[in-house]
Amino acid sequence: MHQRPILPATAAPRSRLSLALAWQAMLLLAPGLLIFAPPVNGTMLLVPLYPASAVTVEDAALAAGGTVGAVGPLPRSRFVEGDRARLLPAALRRGMILVSVSPRICGEFQMEPQQ
Repeated sequence: MHQRPILPATAAPRSRLSLALAWQAMLLLAPGLLIFAPPVNGTMLLVPLYPASAVTVEDAALAAGGTVGAVGPLPRSRFVEGDRARLLPAALRRGMILVSVSPRICGEFQMEPQQ
């Protein structure tokens, strides 16, 4: 007959404490991360996650029906205007993310459509 090993009495409380601390940290960070969630529609920042995806930033925005604007504050990023429901899947497929960033915070900004 196989018996389970007896664990020290401190193992269970320590793991519960770690789990509780992880949940508290997540609850504290979640509202701050929501600031960067892209709006349903309007101006968003399209950010490539790796250099190879930077080549297709404009293509991704245009293919999803977005309007490409000025160069963003992050390397190879661009401001785009459009609908999140169309832009987000196109961006994720190409290794990019959409971020809600007020262009006024990032510097002077003018939406200049590209043809």
